[in-house]
Amino acid sequence: MKKTIFLLALLFSFSLIAQGSLRIYNLNVKRGYESSVVETFSDFAGGEKWKSGGVMLQSVGFKNGVTHRIVVFGDPENWGTERKRSDEEWALYGERMSNYTYPNTVDNAMGSILAFTEGDWKKNLSARVYDVKVYEPAKFKKAWDKNAKAAEKILGDRRIGLVSYEVGGTPGATHGLVIYGKSPNDVQVTLRKIQKTKAFQEYISSRGKVDYIQSYTTNTVKRFQ
Repeated sequence: MKKTIFLLALLFSFSLIAQGSLRIYNLNVKRGYESSVVETFSDFAGGEKWKSGGVMLQSVGFKNGVTHRIVVFGDPENWGTERKRSDEEWALYGERMSNYTYPNTVDNAMGSILAFTEGDWKKNLSARVYDVKVYEPAKFKKAWDKNAKAAEKILGDRRIGLVSYEVGGTPGATHGLVIYGKSPNDVQVTLRKIQKTKAFQEYISSRGKVDYIQSYTTNTVKRFQ
């Protein structure tokens, strides 16, 4: 667990143009220690200048064995914070986080950000994630981009994104589909509006075979970049 925790402050560039990298580290936080995890994470990650991207602490719902996750995102060629952490800083951070979390984290992942629309992340902290198995990635990506473009007016300042899992992740899943909103209900209402459009029906018919593996919710508690 400590070796995993030591990696927990590195990068999720939200752009349709540049392909960024992401790393997801899932946590099981002991009951009653949520505020201690937020404080420890903020003390460690806050106040740093990032070469690119940043890091988020999110609460997680409806994903067995996971209460929170840390998402690190950015340009793989320009990764991490400008100031190099000392071994002592990493060790202290890892020790503190280990005191508040269970050692049985699951489904940690590394991957790429294939597409993410622009938006106001500060106003849209809630998200729903669908982990899926895509059989024809190029065909799916083309259909995804077309549908995301068509949904711009419905989305407003909300963000929608597509990531690929290249190491780890939910067993059987190759991609993650993400939609952000102002609350879980706002996400649901936005999804329903998109699903009623002609563009969405064309997306479903043109994307190729897709298996839905798992869905869950997240809420961004802290974000630094």
